[in-house]
Amino acid sequence: MDAEPIRAETRILIVDDIPDVADCLAEFLTLHHYNVRVVHDAKAALRAAREWAPDCVISDITMPEMNGYALAGAIRAVPALSGTKLIALSALSDEAHLRRAADAGFDLSVTKAGDPAELLGVLRMMEQIKGMAMETQQLARQNVELAGQTKELLQEVKEEVREIKQEVQELKQDVEELKQQQEGSER
Repeated sequence: MDAEPIRAETRILIVDDIPDVADCLAEFLTLHHYNVRVVHDAKAALRAAREWAPDCVISDITMPEMNGYALAGAIRAVPALSGTKLIALSALSDEAHLRRAADAGFDLSVTKAGDPAELLGVLRMMEQIKGMAMETQQLARQNVELAGQTKELLQEVKEEVREIKQEVQELKQDVEELKQQQEGSER
């Protein structure tokens, strides 16, 4: 049984210097309801990421001029892209690569020869986390609104308590005056 489709607004930038690999992955992800763009070198990827602000960048590692590690570092250096998830999609899978990918800023490494369902699972989990973050932000806004309303209500209650205290004080004075009048009339 397949999980529910991912929302189309999830933007994924695919970076691979081999067009057939990038295009096949793009087609696969498009079929799973992702909004996908493809570039074939790291410098174009950095420009596209700055302009488009993808939710996720899936990048090959071994590319000419600028490799995927350098791309990850460059993306991590752009404050506007701090929430972008980075996935290394590479034929490399040894410990040195995994450590270097993590150090460069990749959130995850997936091997090209691996099961595409693994990548889909990661993307679905990313989408769920994004949804929970949006819900959390909405709840935080509601909490701020409720806190403001609570503050207003507390001010109203304080004002009413102050008025009641004033009325009680006045009643005490009236009672005291009545007592004095009664004592005066008894004499």
